[in-house]
Amino acid sequence: MNTRRLTLDEVRAARERLRPHLAPTPLRESLAAPGARLKLECFQPTGSFKVRGALNRIAAMGPEERERGIVTASAGNHALGVAFAVSRLGPLSATVFVPASAPLAKRRKLGLFPVRVVVEGADYDAAAAAAHAFERETRAVYVHAFDDAFTAAGQGTVALELLEQAPDLDAVVVPVGGGGLISGMAAALDALAPQVRVIAVQPEASPALRASLRQGAPLLEYPAGPTLCDGLAGGIGRFAWEHRALIDEVIEVPEAETRAAIAELVAADQVLAEASGAIAVAALRSGRVEAARPVAVVTGANLDAAVLLDVLAERG
Repeated sequence: MNTRRLTLDEVRAARERLRPHLAPTPLRESLAAPGARLKLECFQPTGSFKVRGALNRIAAMGPEERERGIVTASAGNHALGVAFAVSRLGPLSATVFVPASAPLAKRRKLGLFPVRVVVEGADYDAAAAAAHAFERETRAVYVHAFDDAFTAAGQGTVALELLEQAPDLDAVVVPVGGGGLISGMAAALDALAPQVRVIAVQPEASPALRASLRQGAPLLEYPAGPTLCDGLAGGIGRFAWEHRALIDEVIEVPEAETRAAIAELVAADQVLAEASGAIAVAALRSGRVEAARPVAVVTGANLDAAVLLDVLAERG
């Protein structure tokens, strides 16, 4: 796969494709992280920012690609984005592979959309391998969750909204799994507001970005430890690696701090966030981010009820 940095024009073109389908998400002051603001991607119709990239990729498909149908693999949120895009841009044949570890909340929501869901493997890497085998067998178009220019550009539209909503921001805290979101956002911010610091955050159980930087090459797979941040577990993508020079800092957050952030977001801000989104707030609450006007991207809301009850009980 040939990778490169995204251009501002690509992110702006993505915004025009998304405009008929997605409204801008809110920006709110936070009480859970005083002094910070929250970019609430958890308020997307699928409960996650991933819908931006999926919609942009599928909207850009030509007739020949549409005829072949699409396939993808996801821990849940990207699959929901693809499913939503199919419901808006179909009819399209779509098959989504999810691992057995995908949260039940996400798998149940997938059943509301016109896609075929295949549960395969214990983790994302296994589901992705099965999806690529399906791609080879059927010639379906693979819609990648992060390592694709259209996907990353669609996700990068978050930055365009942020600059309109918060022209005074000085830092943005971005959860990183495969890295499509931070790639798209960093490319847009570098072009329009290079003074804004781009801070990557990952769980301590899956520090693939820092490990990649240390070894000088992207770790496309990573043996993550146990973490509630299922959407952030595993390796980073080639697109994230190509944009590494635009990332100013990498912060890793312990699991306990992320769990506490989930509870505080509910209690103080009345915001439901899954661990992969709450981790940005956890980084701010920890004091590790040095910024006067930071924004945390709360990337998703698809949290199992049992997990929510556990973290609220821990708070007391």
